[in-house]
Amino acid sequence: MPRLLLFLSALFLMNACDFKSKPAPAPSTSAPRVDLPPSSAQLFELPNGLRLIVEEDRTSPVVSVQAWCEAGSLTEGRHLGAGISHILEHMLFKGTARRGNSEIAQTIQAAGGSVNAYTTFDRTVYFIDAPSSGWKTLLDVLADAMFHSTLPTEEYAKEQEVIRREFAMGFDDPGRTLQKLLFETAFTRHPFKYPVIGHLEVYNQLTRDDVLAYYKKHYVPNNLTFIVVGDVRAEEVRAELERLTAAIPRASYQPEVYPQEPPQLGRREAHRPFPTDVRRMFMAWHIPGITHPDLHALDVAAILAGEGASSRLHRRLVETDNLLRAISTFSYTPRDSGLWAVSAVFLPGPATPGLDRIEAIILEELTRLQSQPIPDAELAKAKRRVLVDRASELKTAAGKAAALGSSWLAARDLDFDNAYLKGIETVTAADVQRVLRTHLTPQNLTVVSLHPPADTPPAAQAADKPAASPLAQRKLANGATLVTLPDHKVPLATIRISFLGGMLRENGASNGIGTLTTRLLDKGTPSRSAEQIASQVESLGASIDKLFGSNSLSLGIEVLSADLPAAVELLADITLNPAFPEDEIEKERTKQLSDIKLEQDQPLSIARNALRSRLFGVHPYALNPLGSEKTLATLDRKTLQAYHAAHLDPSRMVFSAGGAFDPDEAARLIERHFPAARLTAGGSFELPGEPKWSFSAEPVTLPTPKQQAIVMTGLPGLSVADPDRAALEIADEALSDLASRLFIRIREKQSLAYFVGTSQMIGLERGMFMFYAGTEATKAEKVRTEILDEITQIAAKGLTEAEIERARAKLHGKRLLQDQAAATTAFKAALNILYSLGLDYEAAHSERIRTLPPAEINAALQRRFLPAQTLTVIIQPAP
Repeated sequence: MPRLLLFLSALFLMNACDFKSKPAPAPSTSAPRVDLPPSSAQLFELPNGLRLIVEEDRTSPVVSVQAWCEAGSLTEGRHLGAGISHILEHMLFKGTARRGNSEIAQTIQAAGGSVNAYTTFDRTVYFIDAPSSGWKTLLDVLADAMFHSTLPTEEYAKEQEVIRREFAMGFDDPGRTLQKLLFETAFTRHPFKYPVIGHLEVYNQLTRDDVLAYYKKHYVPNNLTFIVVGDVRAEEVRAELERLTAAIPRASYQPEVYPQEPPQLGRREAHRPFPTDVRRMFMAWHIPGITHPDLHALDVAAILAGEGASSRLHRRLVETDNLLRAISTFSYTPRDSGLWAVSAVFLPGPATPGLDRIEAIILEELTRLQSQPIPDAELAKAKRRVLVDRASELKTAAGKAAALGSSWLAARDLDFDNAYLKGIETVTAADVQRVLRTHLTPQNLTVVSLHPPADTPPAAQAADKPAASPLAQRKLANGATLVTLPDHKVPLATIRISFLGGMLRENGASNGIGTLTTRLLDKGTPSRSAEQIASQVESLGASIDKLFGSNSLSLGIEVLSADLPAAVELLADITLNPAFPEDEIEKERTKQLSDIKLEQDQPLSIARNALRSRLFGVHPYALNPLGSEKTLATLDRKTLQAYHAAHLDPSRMVFSAGGAFDPDEAARLIERHFPAARLTAGGSFELPGEPKWSFSAEPVTLPTPKQQAIVMTGLPGLSVADPDRAALEIADEALSDLASRLFIRIREKQSLAYFVGTSQMIGLERGMFMFYAGTEATKAEKVRTEILDEITQIAAKGLTEAEIERARAKLHGKRLLQDQAAATTAFKAALNILYSLGLDYEAAHSERIRTLPPAEINAALQRRFLPAQTLTVIIQPAP
């Protein structure tokens, strides 16, 4: 608890890296037992919901009168990031209906008092400290400001400039800048990521009316707590406050709901240049909030690690090794999740050690604290430090009032501080080590730093972790090809094997065999049952990713890098040795038949299957990958084994590996577990040739029991190597978004469809380009004619340059998003090699999309978008 208040004041008023150490207490092997009396504070709730906390203290003739509003930067709603709570704090004493700006200050001064305020994440606090003889006047002034402030327009303009100067001060302050960087990096969803003062560009958008509306919403009796501590009588204070606020009604108040921070699953870093000669850094880990039972042990751990001149980190890095100017720790535990952090200030000059070295030593010392015995005297010293901090806080009326306010806001318990101290007393060395092991994990770590502009920014990872490498391919000893893309940003690796064929290996009699075979690969081998395979996969924290498409079949598994050998061995077993047990065949056949029936519940699937089956004629692309009830019934174990064996031709398989792994090791593992002796030529594989297209000027209309109607128009499409591929991908993107001409024409202007767009099927053989729309049965024919007319218009006039540029930008963005994962990039490259396009095809194709002249794009559309070469399927409710 004391560290919470100390950190909050440091967070907004000080350089967090210059925390001062108190003199170390006399050595002791046990912390003194502290039995503070229960809080004598009294809690009142007035009829309008206003809460009042009063503690009578006659030791000195002084009083602290405070108002706590439960509104801070977390509660700013649509103004998150604007600092509206903070500017309201500045404005609240600028005038009320009864008092002008100067009169408020003069009244407080006449009572011998001083006033101040602060805003933080979850509260705004106003406090007046004065001789107790003036408590009634001070209570009146504070209540007047809380409920009757006028926020004068002329004062608002002045205060805006004051806060802009405060922004400028913060921009110049390395401590504040680093604190801001820490919170915006450690928190990705929780509003802790926004600075309390806000972002200047958002703050500049605020108006006085915005602030006034925020004030009226949050400064209501049932969202305020008044706290009075000093030489007063509680009942008199209650009666006076009730009199002062009797005319102010309780308000309907809905507390702001904001997102909580999800668990951090990987290391985060941010490093910024700053005009300074001294590097500064934070290392921080997320910890639970103030009501969590780990609170006490985490606070003690922070003292042991880095609070004070005798703490472990200070002794090692400042005193013994002389590597840092200062180091400290804190445990910040608000109501929501907080941070346990280490703050370091480096020595100036070129000889200062690098960030990686300091981080390594800090982690070494924290590991030692977790694992080696903690002397009783050291533990007792840390506990004593808490007691001293707490006693120091309670020396003044203002300190007592602040402690009461924090206890109430955090736990709704006026005696929370006493319970906290009792919890500190019970902390053991084992507790400290347990909470450090639990919360200070590598994946929970955030590291931020500021460095002089001339310095080289710190690496995102330790020097021994290589950066992402370019795509590479190699021929393996077994005759297959391997594509690799190492990327060590996370400790995961994916291995995948892809086979040429897919639907192109099927015909009308064997339809469905590819999907069924793919399903059965991990359902048992001679050495493992289906259950054992599933258990091993789950023990690796993985899953088998099985894909079957129009042109290929692939299997992949993603695991921790250390588990890659086990993953490759398992992938080899299920790839090379599927047993096709009879009972598993029947189970998977039943599931596949069920999937066929489930497709009948999807009008889009019905329309797509119907269009393919008619447009492609007898070509394999006409077939449903799931097969049919008739064809599935003919597929037996022997047929499945023969189909599987035909894929084991190394010239028609490509491995891909992406992630944190060594390419040479991956090659050795694949060659060991996929030996050449097991990969045999699978016979000839020839493409079936150009589809025999079927076109019609009249739609094919099929009934459905669904209420929705689907209109789907298909044209002959392209093969993967077609020179017009880039042009049609641009067209597909341009015609598929909510700003497309198709959407505006059919959906927005005429309200003919619920959805409308385009899609492509591109294969080793020519695929198809589809227009589709979801509509009502009565509008289906009109939608069909509108689609056909749009095809005609595109062929005649093409796309506009604006449409083309928007589509280029979207395609570029999609590629960047896909290529965030090395495994995805490697897999795409593997398919390109499998399809004889080459390793570098993706980059060349993306460049063609970026640079293809609009005239060439439109010329391609004129060649391809031929209304006479279309077929439309309409799925609609039976009349």
